[in-house]
Amino acid sequence: MIEEHSRGRPRVFRTAGVILALAVASACCGDGGEEIDLSFDNRPLGTASDIARLRDRVDLNVLFILVDTLRSDRLSAYGYERETSPVLDYVSRTGLRFDRHRAQSTWTKSSMASLWLGLYPQRTDVLTHRDVVNPEARMPAEVFAEAGYATAGIWRNGWVAPNFGFAQGFGIYLTPRAMQAPKAMRTKPIAGRINGTDIDVVYSATEFLRVNQDRRFFLYVHLMDVHQYITIEETAIFGTSYSDAYDNSIRWEDQQIGEILAELYRLDVARKTLIVIVSDHGEAFGEHGTEGHARDVHHEVTNTPFIIGFPFRLDPGRVVEHPTQNVDVMPTLYDLLGIAAPGPTDGKSRAGWLMGDPTPDFPDRDFAHLDRSWGKASAEPDPVVAVREGSYRLIHDVNHPERDKLYDMKLDRGELVDIAGNAPGVLRALQRTAEQYLDLTPPWEGGAPEIELDEMSLRQLRALGYSIED
Repeated sequence: MIEEHSRGRPRVFRTAGVILALAVASACCGDGGEEIDLSFDNRPLGTASDIARLRDRVDLNVLFILVDTLRSDRLSAYGYERETSPVLDYVSRTGLRFDRHRAQSTWTKSSMASLWLGLYPQRTDVLTHRDVVNPEARMPAEVFAEAGYATAGIWRNGWVAPNFGFAQGFGIYLTPRAMQAPKAMRTKPIAGRINGTDIDVVYSATEFLRVNQDRRFFLYVHLMDVHQYITIEETAIFGTSYSDAYDNSIRWEDQQIGEILAELYRLDVARKTLIVIVSDHGEAFGEHGTEGHARDVHHEVTNTPFIIGFPFRLDPGRVVEHPTQNVDVMPTLYDLLGIAAPGPTDGKSRAGWLMGDPTPDFPDRDFAHLDRSWGKASAEPDPVVAVREGSYRLIHDVNHPERDKLYDMKLDRGELVDIAGNAPGVLRALQRTAEQYLDLTPPWEGGAPEIELDEMSLRQLRALGYSIED
């Protein structure tokens, strides 16, 4: 299950030496036996027993980085042939990587509600553009604030705006002003355009670190430049096609993450900070007839990263090969830190897997869910639900079950060969599981409240590239 493996201008090269060291160290740990300079990384070496002792520490911070629209199979950290992510490679190589991880939806608001609450979309009831996280739900920032952490969220995606309930518990919750990057560095993204770049987020995040370096903090950073296909000349190294542009933007975003991590090292805070790196969904490039996301729940739009960097270096790093989901992220984090998790949750803590308990799930099952009518106020629900159990994964079109697709993920991880006609028993069993999932109810009275969006809010959300009818 767990294997070992050996102002007005862009501030993108301030820590170039650190980023280069990260790239070199992550690539091969030295060609021909030469020494690698890791002096930038002031964390001590650690072991599995140090992971178990994290919950006893009273000095730990949490840096929670969410890279919007990041599919894991486009990261060199996950074996991609292009070196798109040298910084994430290093975090993974000296920490922990979950190899088979999935998001619960392919649309940000629904996915983020599931990630934060550890509940499947059917249980959060956050399924359409008017839905709001129920005020009775205990969000992570509330849990961390009650535990004595300074809490801050820095975001640029309007689907996690305060009016949708995502600010609950944060002492600071802001979207930074678009002022740091020149217009010339931007390329027109396929998915739409919003103001600014993640340079604005980096400035705000590093300022928060400087001000709060002597306090325990929970800092959530939501990065958007991969969603926007933004890059610069120095990181546009993979070509000019739509797919190439996506890889270029990952390389650029990886560098921005390097800026934030470099500040942790410079402030000598890395030795007391747990780093979590995840995403809300992936991106499609025609694998199943669509491009972008928020259209279906196939592999390319649900396979996402889950990487943990510890306040110490593991040598070698660890890989968890059992399947995990975004609903597992917060239960795992709470467990690692010894914080009582709010309930109920659909996710499970995976901390035990890191501390010697090899017991897998039974049944080994996960769900992804998208209501394709999410942006149309007058449309009837049009849900599509993915159910994976063991090696089989069903894509269930609720209104048109004759269109259902079944895949054997052990042989066909990319979901290219539909075997529904060859395995009718498996098909029917997973269809029943999907219907049982759709019978689940939220744990709060009334489910997700709804709000009316004003025209300014609608314009901001449409700038993300989505078609919204209100």
